[in-house]
Amino acid sequence: MIKKIDITNLKLAEEVLNIQIPSYKVMVHPKHFKKGIAKMLLDFIENDNEGFETLIVSTESKNTPAVTFYLKNGFSKTIERSITERLSITSFKKEI
Repeated sequence: MIKKIDITNLKLAEEVLNIQIPSYKVMVHPKHFKKGIAKMLLDFIENDNEGFETLIVSTESKNTPAVTFYLKNGFSKTIERSITERLSITSFKKEI
């Protein structure tokens, strides 16, 4: 399954929260876009959080569907970091 729900950029998360958290990469395959799978995965992660209080996700800043998904699902934009001239990563945070 491959659609970026890129759950955590660990280095950035550590900077923002000043803690260490598990790092997961969760994706939905493009053949399965628009089937609600990303929402089901997010719901599973939020409900099976093993005592964590905050989720941090990162995506390529121009990935409009992912940015929209995170904002729609209660995440707040925390930082946008330029990686190269043509690539930037945006991180979002949600208290759970």
